[in-house]
Amino acid sequence: MFHIAICDDVRRDREELCRVLKDELKAFDADARFLKFGSGNALLDAWEKSRMDIQLVFLDIYMEGIDGIETARRLRSTGYREAIVFLTTTQDFAIEGYEVEAEGYLLKPLEKMKLRQLLCRLFKREEPIMVTLRQGSRVYTFSPSEIVYIESNRNRLTIHTVKETIYYYGKLDEMEEKLPEKSFLRCHQSFLVNMDRIYTAKDVFRMETGDIVPIRVRERRAIREAYFRYVTERN
Repeated sequence: MFHIAICDDVRRDREELCRVLKDELKAFDADARFLKFGSGNALLDAWEKSRMDIQLVFLDIYMEGIDGIETARRLRSTGYREAIVFLTTTQDFAIEGYEVEAEGYLLKPLEKMKLRQLLCRLFKREEPIMVTLRQGSRVYTFSPSEIVYIESNRNRLTIHTVKETIYYYGKLDEMEEKLPEKSFLRCHQSFLVNMDRIYTAKDVFRMETGDIVPIRVRERRAIREAYFRYVTERN
């Protein structure tokens, strides 16, 4: 279990970072628990009382009371040696960040690509595979983890992602080859599902969006077993 602390005095920003991190971490197969704090003092109190096993701290620089830089200094002085990342609207604190051995800065509003690059460094992995599709003058780029499911009607694909629905002319077989074999399941001749986005599995798959995806009747048992095996291995 990966423990991540988010310290920001703006609740909306804390929740947004938590939501984005949950989504991005799926590409790394990382199971994380999030600890959220509204002030530097709250984070320091929790750390000093329990010395929690926290592998990563996100600190907003501009906070009421003690700011993020001072919070980082005090964390380091009490023995915290894991990664610290600053959240800020400016890079004016680069020198101070160097003094507390900060892993990096993320500018607000958050850029997902910058966050993804930072996570790649922390996990010491190559950047997750991205899917790029060109349809006329439009270009779509997204992580496979953002896909909920894909349905095919002849040569027209409807790609349901967590953000939008993309219509693309192509074959489902070819799209399947672009995606990680581990987490995607061909449950029907015309449907491909992201198993990380399945909410319930009975005679059909109910996705986390509420959409219903059919399961091939003749292979229903084998398909459901493949899904349950994936969930068991993932957990």
